[in-house]
Amino acid sequence: MGATSFAGPPGEAGIGAPDYLFPGQAPSAPVVRAQGKPVPQAHVVQRLSRWPFVFEVGLTATGIFLAGFMLMHMSLLSTVLSGKPTMNALARFLERYYLLHAAVPFLVAAFVILIVTALRKVPGNVREQRSIWRATSGMGHLDTWTWYIQIFTALAVAVMASMHLWVILNNLPIGANKSGARVFQSYLWFYVPFVIFIEAHISVGLYRIAVKWHLIPRKYAHKVLMLWTVGFVGLGAAILAVFYRIGGSL
Repeated sequence: MGATSFAGPPGEAGIGAPDYLFPGQAPSAPVVRAQGKPVPQAHVVQRLSRWPFVFEVGLTATGIFLAGFMLMHMSLLSTVLSGKPTMNALARFLERYYLLHAAVPFLVAAFVILIVTALRKVPGNVREQRSIWRATSGMGHLDTWTWYIQIFTALAVAVMASMHLWVILNNLPIGANKSGARVFQSYLWFYVPFVIFIEAHISVGLYRIAVKWHLIPRKYAHKVLMLWTVGFVGLGAAILAVFYRIGGSL
């Protein structure tokens, strides 16, 4: 009697693990069971834990949307593998109906929502950063390091994607010769790490979503992640190689 107990474990890893390491389970509020003090009603605890679930749904939905957009974007760029006329015809079609301009507001909105929902998981002070570092190092499990990969690649992608959009939107319309000249002259060493950071962020993000929402068993998720990584990086490398060759021939 008089001791403090908890309504549930604070994290998926067990007692003492930071909750922002394991976003799949909302943190449970402590329930004090002492003499003379009432226990909070269940509906109160449920109402308090509703917003973390909403944030998780928003983060998952925007993450899947942006991953789908990147897959579509890479597919459109891959038309250059069939030759410059194919890519130029597609670019003229997008320009004629202002499809690229129409997509920008949705991308910006999804990007903002993703940042807002993801920032709630980032430790806000040194004490929390030390806590998550000790927990991650102590567990010795590879999946716990995916959180650090997400944070690092998110910062890199945010900066580089903003620069990429600025360059593209200020140099319309898109064309194979323009893209090739840009890659050949000065942007090759910008796009190489850009592709790697995007692939790492998307791959780890989709892996965490699949495991968190039990979409794919963990033992199969690793294999799917590897196939996605090889395919995405291979396609990106092939596209950059063709653009570099086009730029060098101008």
